[in-house]
Amino acid sequence: MKAKLLLFVAIAAVSLFSCSRQASAPVEVAPLSVDSVMAEASQLVGDTIEVEGLCSHLCKHGGTKAFLVGADTTEVLRCQATAEMGGAFAPDCIGDTLIVKGIVRENRIGEAEVAAMEARQAAADSAQQAHEACATEKRAQGQDSIDTFAARMADYRARIADRQAAEGKDYLSFYYIEALSYRR
Repeated sequence: MKAKLLLFVAIAAVSLFSCSRQASAPVEVAPLSVDSVMAEASQLVGDTIEVEGLCSHLCKHGGTKAFLVGADTTEVLRCQATAEMGGAFAPDCIGDTLIVKGIVRENRIGEAEVAAMEARQAAADSAQQAHEACATEKRAQGQDSIDTFAARMADYRARIADRQAAEGKDYLSFYYIEALSYRR
């Protein structure tokens, strides 16, 4: 009887050890699509993820921003280069599918931020150095059909008011990836 019990305990121990080794093997996770990231962005803030999308545009000011689109090309996700990844995306990334590893971040724009943008614009106007957002950045914020700075600020205010009424939030949320690395 003792021999059978010892044999049973030995088999159970071997089985448990085998199962625990198999369970701890790393699981390869496929990159998320741009569409799924944009749909779930508010729940992903602060998480490190991999996202895959077509690089539709690269910032002309040093390649520090790459804009990815997915199957729904109306959704645009900005990926902001960091020093950790070399500070910029390669100039020949446009048109390539990229897999970007990074941290999901939220940029909030409320009334204080709109007022600050207006103050910067007024100071730049007086110094003849006004800077308008690039077309892709405006597209990422849903403002691709707006041509003037004043109209963009009015649009922000209207959208903030709508969100305040609908959700009780007095700001707009724009999500982006703080890029740690990327590959093609």
